[in-house]
Amino acid sequence: MEKIAEQGLSHEPPGEGGSPVPTGRSAPKRRPKAGLILIILAGLIILWIPVNLYWLAFVPGSFAFTGLLFGTMVLLCGILGWLMPQYVRLLGVFAMVLSVLSIMGALGGLLIGTVLGVIGGSLCVAWDPEGKRSRGQSGKAGKRRRWMRSRGAKKPEWPSAAKAENEGGAH
Repeated sequence: MEKIAEQGLSHEPPGEGGSPVPTGRSAPKRRPKAGLILIILAGLIILWIPVNLYWLAFVPGSFAFTGLLFGTMVLLCGILGWLMPQYVRLLGVFAMVLSVLSIMGALGGLLIGTVLGVIGGSLCVAWDPEGKRSRGQSGKAGKRRRWMRSRGAKKPEWPSAAKAENEGGAH
């Protein structure tokens, strides 16, 4: 026992005392918070009408049951997108389709739920986890900018460059 103490091999719970095992969460996951919140709100609003008409939901020939189904599925799309951000684009497409289809069973939450679902779903579909699009790092212009920076080139001074070209072209 003393040999173990001399070698510094004491028992510590994982993740404490510089242990390589990470504690709790590592880095927070990035997710389109605005889009997911709008989808969750859309699901709740779409569910509001069928829940208030629950007595009518199971009457044969009633579409209130489909309102319960679509509202629940839109709400689940928002919750699952929050828990699993890697699937947020696909869930955004599902949320848009389901919120448009909810017009049949729940009048789309008085159409407010449909609008919120389409806006939130489109925000989720357009979301870029690395944020490259918003920083101008994608496409040919971004590649050209990175290449110029790597060479240490500065932006040309247009008036003097144009003046030098005009003087050189005249001779």
